[in-house]
Amino acid sequence: MKKVIAYTTQTCPHCLKAKQFFKDKGIPFEERDVNSNPAALKEFQMLKLTGFPAFLIGEDLVVGFDQNKIEGLLDFTVEKCPNCGKKMMLPKGKGKLKVTCKSCQHQFEHMS
Repeated sequence: MKKVIAYTTQTCPHCLKAKQFFKDKGIPFEERDVNSNPAALKEFQMLKLTGFPAFLIGEDLVVGFDQNKIEGLLDFTVEKCPNCGKKMMLPKGKGKLKVTCKSCQHQFEHMS
């Protein structure tokens, strides 16, 4: 699964919206606040990023909060178990999957 890194600032309203989007969707991400973390600022500059929020998704860079582009770059989707509602990451593009929920052991099929 591709790692998602979000470069943010403390005062950026789009950064707050992006972080809420990730939390609501259940997408795991690592936040690197360039205001409070000098190493994050150095990474941001080395990647030649030009605005906030910025995202490193695997090897792909996205500047600005573009939900469709971000979701398109992910190699997984977050789905809820139809039995208990627990969120789980499932791979994209694998066709029909047989899934067992780790929380409640419910088995179901998912088309990815």
